[in-house]
Amino acid sequence: MSKLKTILDEIKQVIGIKVADSDLGKSKTEKKAKKSIVEVREQNFDKPLEQLHKATGKLVFSDTNKPLHNILLELWDRDIGTPGDYLGTGITDYDGRFTIYYDPAKAGFLDTPDLELRLLDNRISFDNDNQPVSTYRIAYTIKGDNNVSQKEYDFGTCTVPYWIYKPDSHFARLFFSELEGTPDDYSVGRTLQGYDAASSLVPIKAKHVITHTLNPDQPTLPEIQAAYPPNLTIKLDRKNPGYSRSDEYFVDRVLNGMNPCLLQRHKNNPNQLKVTFNWDDYEKDDDHDLNNVEAFFELKDNKLVATAITVQSRYPDSIAPHSPLKDPVTYTPNDGEKWLQAKRIFRTNSFFAAEMIEHYIKAHLQMEQYTIAAFRNLRKNPVRLMLYPHLKSLVNINQRADEVLVSPTVGLVTTNGPLTPGSVVQICKERMASYDWKGWKPRQPLCEAHNFAKIANLYWQVLTEYIDNFFQKYQEEIVKEWAEIHRFSDDIIEHSVAYQPLPKLTGDYDWYDDNELDKPEIPRPTVNGTVKATRAITTADQPSDADIANLKEFCRYVIFHITLWHSWVNDQQADEGGEIFYNSLALRGGSFGSEDDPAIAPNILESTNLIYMVNVLTAIQYGYILKNEDDDIPEELRTTLAAYKEKFAALSYDIGNIRTLINI
Repeated sequence: MSKLKTILDEIKQVIGIKVADSDLGKSKTEKKAKKSIVEVREQNFDKPLEQLHKATGKLVFSDTNKPLHNILLELWDRDIGTPGDYLGTGITDYDGRFTIYYDPAKAGFLDTPDLELRLLDNRISFDNDNQPVSTYRIAYTIKGDNNVSQKEYDFGTCTVPYWIYKPDSHFARLFFSELEGTPDDYSVGRTLQGYDAASSLVPIKAKHVITHTLNPDQPTLPEIQAAYPPNLTIKLDRKNPGYSRSDEYFVDRVLNGMNPCLLQRHKNNPNQLKVTFNWDDYEKDDDHDLNNVEAFFELKDNKLVATAITVQSRYPDSIAPHSPLKDPVTYTPNDGEKWLQAKRIFRTNSFFAAEMIEHYIKAHLQMEQYTIAAFRNLRKNPVRLMLYPHLKSLVNINQRADEVLVSPTVGLVTTNGPLTPGSVVQICKERMASYDWKGWKPRQPLCEAHNFAKIANLYWQVLTEYIDNFFQKYQEEIVKEWAEIHRFSDDIIEHSVAYQPLPKLTGDYDWYDDNELDKPEIPRPTVNGTVKATRAITTADQPSDADIANLKEFCRYVIFHITLWHSWVNDQQADEGGEIFYNSLALRGGSFGSEDDPAIAPNILESTNLIYMVNVLTAIQYGYILKNEDDDIPEELRTTLAAYKEKFAALSYDIGNIRTLINI
């Protein structure tokens, strides 16, 4: 029965994608998106104000009971079986209170209104003249009484489940129900791109799973690999056989790959550097090897050269944290096949850390705390024009990432990687407890070939120029509506995790650059006796010069990580993990062995799932700054970035590849 269920599940997934990607499926998606958009009506009265009725009340967040401020409201007469009648409009003040005047005669002849309050969300896009245009949708409805005839009607204090926090989460996460979904939608273009990307890949994986279910020895790993599109390493080796396994390419990936490593430098010899991956603090699963690994490098004539790799393995039964370890063994380029195998072990460690830490935690998980707080609080302040295009869709993709990346049963990281689901959560807690925006800036280049650092610094310069210009243009309104920034900052801090510094380095090495590391000397806020990881942007409803500088710094940090950082890490997943013999999230059977040894590589299902996932996660190509597909990127960012096109091109980087947002 279990085999039959597996086969049927795969077939249903293929059919579902094919239907969604059909003309009929795409048409339904477009109609659904259009249906959610509502028209905001102007309010014109034929009678003097004193002759009108009014509805009053107060709105508060259902999770905190704090006022729901500056949200647009419409009052309607609720009619069963008919569209209803528009009565009036209003907006909540900073106490969450509202007053809406209306003419009850607008409910229709001999119809005493049944009152309904509609909360409207809006999103901003820009027209051809770069003027903002708002699009509205109903975020929530509140039913009042039927047959309201009194001149003043009080809705009372209404609790609204608007962008509410998940109560049982370790981190600031959005609460949503399966019935209601998230309060944010993908754009139609992004949704259709998702169907297009999956439609060609889902049948490949389904065929492999069904074949394996019927015959446990099939398909072979070479057959699995051949079924998927060739990735970067395969293409490189077709052009220059063996290049992807060379020391030159190994160093390039350490500096500029999916996981651009922050190296450590010897305190007494600045030309000696290393990268370390140590997993002693974590529980290992039963299926995969877990190796601590250190790669050593030397700077020679402004060029980084790999000199040695040390591998320290756990015993097969060393599952618990701090279990006994085998003696470390060091390999050098003179060790032939063992050196190639040691590099493969390092690559799997780096790829696993990239997928879990640099991708899921640093981009997806970290940015959700800022996303929720922004959509809860920023409605009038112009900073929303800057942040919303980058923050939208993130909660949607994070709900998906929870399943496909870190779900205990089917997540890529938790099932293909070497750690238990509990250890993955532990690492999420540790990393989130140390991240913050204050004092952060990109690392400096270590050598001539350190393109990632050069590109990151150049992009940081772009963002600095863009944000300075934006603030100069909107300074008056930013200050006028500073109370929203205050509430935004308070929300972030209140829901921030407790601060916990990462362990300091010991021994002969220290970080070569501390720009991206936390600055413990900068004070952190304390809430109810708990020191919070995230620092305050402001603590007042009127900003100081330091507060304005903080907001600029915060915006630069968030935009950097959502755009360039996530683009860099996400879009190299297929490059790094699309060839099962080159890389994977973990190895088996002792880890040392030839690439074509199936006992060392991931098993059949893990192999097809890995290649499938990294291709899907890079195939959806929608939402880029310069393309501006949704017309919501401020012109200042697009023109500033475009002005630097040649400088990026000199570093062999196409700025057209920078994604606007995290929608994959």
